Amino acid sequence: MRKTFLAWALLLGTLASVSSCNSSPKTEEPAAATDAQPGTAVEGTAAQGQQLAYICPMECEGSASMEPGKCPVCNMDLEKNPAYQASADSTATL
Repeated sequence: MRKTFLAWALLLGTLASVSSCNSSPKTEEPAAATDAQPGTAVEGTAAQGQQLAYICPMECEGSASMEPGKCPVCNMDLEKNPAYQASADSTATL
């Protein structure tokens, strides 16, 4: 009887510790993010990416750059942005 009790206690303890490792704390989104109009954030990100000369082919967020290199998210080579139009200030050299 004692061995059965110990086996069940060990089993339940193991299950509890394994199941608690997979849970993550729930975080609430800021109220400003939920009150925004649909599509505003995506359009803002797309507009920002069009202002930079190099973009990630996978369109990773925050990966656009003014210089060639690698995407910090997916590690792919950045490609020239076809929508980018250089201004007179960006082509000037010191």
